[in-house]
Amino acid sequence: MDKLRIEFLSVNGIGPETADSILLYAFEKPIFVIDAYTKRLFYRYGIIGKDVKYEDLQEIFMQHLKADTQMFNEYHALIVKLAKEHCRSRPLCEKCPLEDTCRKRF
Repeated sequence: MDKLRIEFLSVNGIGPETADSILLYAFEKPIFVIDAYTKRLFYRYGIIGKDVKYEDLQEIFMQHLKADTQMFNEYHALIVKLAKEHCRSRPLCEKCPLEDTCRKRF
């Protein structure tokens, strides 16, 4: 997988998020995709700092979760859903299922 990821990253315009999305969703490789939703949610929840690097946040997921393509896919989809519905740029905290435990760092 590392070789394929390096090849994707060598293509002009493809960054880590796009390369990892292709690997996870098209090639069904167990790699966790980090996007703006993931960063926002985990920052507001108090797990990461505001300026965390892509690779550092990805490493947290990869070290603490079993390498399972289906689970990574589902977990990422749930993060995106929560962020789109509740943890927006202008958050809608009052109906968020995580409101009671969120640190609400905006």
